[in-house]
Amino acid sequence: MAKARVSINDIAKNLNISKTTVSFILNGKAKEKRISDKLVKKVLLKVQELEYHPNQLAQGLRTGKTNIIGLMVEDISNPFYASIAKLIEDKAYNNNYKIIYCSTENNKTRAKEFLRMFTTLGVDGCIIAPTMGIEKEINTLINAGMNIVLFDRKFENMSTDVVMVNNREGMYTATEHLINRGYKNIGLIALALDKPEKEDRIIGYQEAMKHHHLTPLVFAFPFKSNLHDYVDDIKQIIEKNNDLEALVFGTNYLAISGLEAITSLNLKIPDDMAIVAFDDHDLFRIHKPDITVVAQPIETIAQIAIDTLLRKLQTKESDRVNDTINLSTTLIPRGSSQKSKR
Repeated sequence: MAKARVSINDIAKNLNISKTTVSFILNGKAKEKRISDKLVKKVLLKVQELEYHPNQLAQGLRTGKTNIIGLMVEDISNPFYASIAKLIEDKAYNNNYKIIYCSTENNKTRAKEFLRMFTTLGVDGCIIAPTMGIEKEINTLINAGMNIVLFDRKFENMSTDVVMVNNREGMYTATEHLINRGYKNIGLIALALDKPEKEDRIIGYQEAMKHHHLTPLVFAFPFKSNLHDYVDDIKQIIEKNNDLEALVFGTNYLAISGLEAITSLNLKIPDDMAIVAFDDHDLFRIHKPDITVVAQPIETIAQIAIDTLLRKLQTKESDRVNDTINLSTTLIPRGSSQKSKR
């Protein structure tokens, strides 16, 4: 049988004092209420002895503050999001906040449920990498006074802070890098959460190809929770387009699936197929050859996101100014985009 939760009332009864006195002591109001140091020490020792832990939901209802931040991402196991989450958690902890994580897997129903959970728990604020289809729910929270910072993706005409990288510019740079290396038949394998023509990474690729008078070849996939499902899709693309010289991948996990597909087809990188991935990954640095990437400034994204939210939490609503911050990406050339000698 589970051990019963110790309450303030249990501590008060144990010491034969009032529940209100215990509450004042635990909320740091002992001096204000002229409670003796001797009694404060006695209560704190009993708290430790009985292993009392405050109910943060009840505490939040009393104080209007839970010191909890909600963090919603696409997939917490993805190294990009995991790295950002760890940095945010560390900074939040140093400022006396705890983090609740959740992964939407780009499922809007799941995302909406997590937003309701954040509301029920009374989190003080949220940092969200939003999936499509939850604009209305996020706006409702903002209008109700919830402190929200978006990152990685944004919605038009939404009044909140946003931290983004310039996806369009980053993908243009990746594509032009291959063109400058002599590749012409370059395909893009990317994620399309909405319509492909609205995705900045797809737009950046198309702009680079058209600028150099080359024909774009876009393969847009929906999000799949089982990443291995992409492998067969990519194999089919390569088999049906045997004139492809290079592939750009819109995410690191698509690139990993691409590497598996290329290997299973007994093709060599870069001799048979050059590769560039958007987002770095440990695997890309140790793979032979190592993989050229467009790297996002992970530390900066995390730092700005949590600093922005903490600032919102400490600023009166009437004094807040929302901002959209666009950060630059960095192309890291490696062996996978060397021009084939054939």
